[in-house]
Amino acid sequence: MKKTNLLILGNSNFVQRRLLGSLKSIKKIRYKICSKSSKENHIDYNNYTEALNSKPDIVYISLSNHLHFKYAKKALLKGAHVIVDKPITPTLKEAQELVKIAKKKKLLISEATLFNYHNVFKKVNKLLGGVDKLNFIQSNFNIPQTKTINKISLTKSDCFMDMSPYAASLLRLYLNSKIDNLTFYKENFLNSKNIKSFYVFAKNKKTKYFGNFSIGSEYLSQIIFSSNKKIIYINTQAFALPSNKKIKIVIKENNKNKNIFINKDDSIRNYIEEILSSINVNNFTKFYNLVVNDAKMRNIIIKKKK
Repeated sequence: MKKTNLLILGNSNFVQRRLLGSLKSIKKIRYKICSKSSKENHIDYNNYTEALNSKPDIVYISLSNHLHFKYAKKALLKGAHVIVDKPITPTLKEAQELVKIAKKKKLLISEATLFNYHNVFKKVNKLLGGVDKLNFIQSNFNIPQTKTINKISLTKSDCFMDMSPYAASLLRLYLNSKIDNLTFYKENFLNSKNIKSFYVFAKNKKTKYFGNFSIGSEYLSQIIFSSNKKIIYINTQAFALPSNKKIKIVIKENNKNKNIFINKDDSIRNYIEEILSSINVNNFTKFYNLVVNDAKMRNIIIKKKK
């Protein structure tokens, strides 16, 4: 069986904790890692140009946010399919440029915002009776601050850059990106232009959404779904569901709570498998649309800032 050669640019915590384990479970993938800052034995390259010249089939970019556009463009121009950690680019214009290059060269470009590839979301939708039955959704995603303000500014990794792809994805998935009204509030770090926290309220004729995102508080990763008949909670690691254990969801109906456990699933593996299928049939329209539509939604949100 011919294997697909995947090059990982960057040895981020996400790569170490999540991505490598998922890739090892996909027999069709052979991967190598390039990292300038890592000296470990498992690093194959420490020069990005040399690594890109090795002619990988796919390049997975897991570098700091400010390097995403630069190296995604370089990889596309080298003739590789490209996956980029979220956010794919800081601006809509840059996202559109990458898609334009990818289309011209008949290559895949994708933003790895992949939480919803876990089967828990299919189960939630089924329990609701379909997305059209949803009338309210709320997300809370708060994390401790681990970088200095200078580092956040240098790498373009403030709260909006890191977390707005989740808000855009939820608006796409559950409001079909059709927004009648949107309100955005943000709070900056003290004496800084970098965003520490932001809040999004959006609605259309059927569904309302409230999103609370912040850096510098206790960890909380939660999504709450509400229909006329029930409320469903994903209370733990909702945006990074683990692949090695069952996931508990809580259903509240008739003022009674019931716990349901969803079988183990690997959202990253599912996502990569879909990428491989898309490459196999040479059809990338879905991924082009996702990149542009989510970048447009993020652009709409930030332009509403107060």
